[in-house]
Amino acid sequence: MKKTAAILLSLCLCALLCACSGGNTAKPLSEVWSDIKEKVAFEDFLELSDADALDRRYGITEDMATEFAGGVNSSGTNQEEIVLVKATDDESAKAIKEKLDKRYESKLAQNKNYNPEQAAMTEKCKVERNGLYVSMIVSPEHETIEEIFRIGTGQ
Repeated sequence: MKKTAAILLSLCLCALLCACSGGNTAKPLSEVWSDIKEKVAFEDFLELSDADALDRRYGITEDMATEFAGGVNSSGTNQEEIVLVKATDDESAKAIKEKLDKRYESKLAQNKNYNPEQAAMTEKCKVERNGLYVSMIVSPEHETIEEIFRIGTGQ
């Protein structure tokens, strides 16, 4: 009887562990970015090509992120900008969110009087953190991009 109970308990524990570990099926951010580009068309877009670009534009250093993807519209008038980052740890995720919040607020302030249409689009968007993942998605297609990002990162 004790042996049967031990076996059943072991099977339940294994099933529980498998169910918990199977929920997180995160893809690399480069793949998530490819999925986004398959669904959303971007014009005049400069992709974040290396860690130096991430540091120059946002102050996010190489030691703060394990991976990143995204880009910014280079037209000067279109405020579309997507930044997807996986932080190295909780402290880095917090710091990255703060940096992206500042960038977002700056974009919004710049366009309030200068470009009201782009300001209205930006207001519908946000910076979001979920665990080690931080995103700033400023796009007319933000809902589609957010959904692809959430699914791709297993959130």
